[in-house]
Amino acid sequence: MNDQIDKMAFSVDEAAVRANIGRDGIYQAIREKRLHAKKLGRRTLITADALRRFLDNLPVLELGGE
Repeated sequence: MNDQIDKMAFSVDEAAVRANIGRDGIYQAIREKRLHAKKLGRRTLITADALRRFLDNLPVLELGGE
């Protein structure tokens, strides 16, 4: 049995590590309203679903080729 519970929300630092993006990139995406964040007091929280949606909506890399 797996006793580990999946996290439902992440701090900015945790979201940055999980998405392999810098903190500045996370804050920029929040400012641009491409990543939805929640506030609880002074804490900024990013839900797992919001982070997944953000990553899913990033542009696809198109490599030129023949």
